[in-house]
Amino acid sequence: MKPGEAFNIITYSDTVDRFSETPIKKDKDTEKAAMQYIHAITANGGTNLHDALQTALMQKPAEGFLPLVLFLTDGLPTVGQTDELSIRNLVTQANPHHRRVFTFGVGFDVNAPLLEGLADKSRGRAEFVLPLEDVEVKVGKVFASLNGPVLACPKLAVLDAKGQLAQGRVQDLLPGELPDLYAADQLIVLGRYIGNDPMTLAVQGLQG
Repeated sequence: MKPGEAFNIITYSDTVDRFSETPIKKDKDTEKAAMQYIHAITANGGTNLHDALQTALMQKPAEGFLPLVLFLTDGLPTVGQTDELSIRNLVTQANPHHRRVFTFGVGFDVNAPLLEGLADKSRGRAEFVLPLEDVEVKVGKVFASLNGPVLACPKLAVLDAKGQLAQGRVQDLLPGELPDLYAADQLIVLGRYIGNDPMTLAVQGLQG
């Protein structure tokens, strides 16, 4: 993280704890306190994925930043609400600040479809590390994504020869909602076009 960026740390087992009540800016003092908090973490109890994710999503983000969650787990949900659909729906039904959730699963004992669903529905990314895999490479990919998308909330516009929106010229587009684009990404859209008149496909979105 860069100095001045806002962060928080949420730990979970049977219960959920957090480093700070709200995200705080990174500086030398908060970085030192955060490292002390991390070094004091011990593994015990179950895995309350639902409440941990809900706590992360509900926090009010710092102004001027794209709100993200890096959700790490090495196990299946075993405490509290364990229903997969209820956990997945958090990112759409209990995500008031529209946080993108980046999931990071470690080992074999994770619910890969759940973690991928959380990432997909929130415009994040999912990554997994298996035993004996190179953790450094996978972590590097995740943190490259955490720098933020180069194009957020992209949309495909279909224009006629005059540059006006051409209604009804395309059908059956997949994916129906375009994902955020990160550095070195490719955007592939499938569909059908109607008629032979000239048209332009324009990708629009938010930068910066």
